Amino acid sequence: MLFARIVLTATGLVFFIHGLVCFIHPATIGIESGLAMPTPGSVIEVRAEYGGLPMALGLFFLAAALQKIQVRTGLLVMVTALSGYATARIAAALIAAQLDPYNAAAIAYELTSASLALWALKRGQSPFQKG
Repeated sequence: MLFARIVLTATGLVFFIHGLVCFIHPATIGIESGLAMPTPGSVIEVRAEYGGLPMALGLFFLAAALQKIQVRTGLLVMVTALSGYATARIAAALIAAQLDPYNAAAIAYELTSASLALWALKRGQSPFQKG
């Protein structure tokens, strides 16, 4: 249980802080990834997708770490979200026949974090126990 809560806390903080930075200063994601934001609408989209969504997920993972919701639920959402990010990023890189350092690092982080969450799930409690 302690390992699971550490994984949730670390990922929650990374997601929340990265989201907060991207919301406050959306050009950050452009600098990191080369994403252009030529219109106010594109800046709003970046603030929502790279700011709001990661902040919300980060808070969700932190709530699970603090046992405000079930730890198992937090880990399941973490595995699902990070596996989804990594799978889409890998497929997109294959389609583009290119992988830049930003996306390579993101894939490594996403797969590592999803694997740690999956490991925490497997070594954790029965799915029928609370917490």
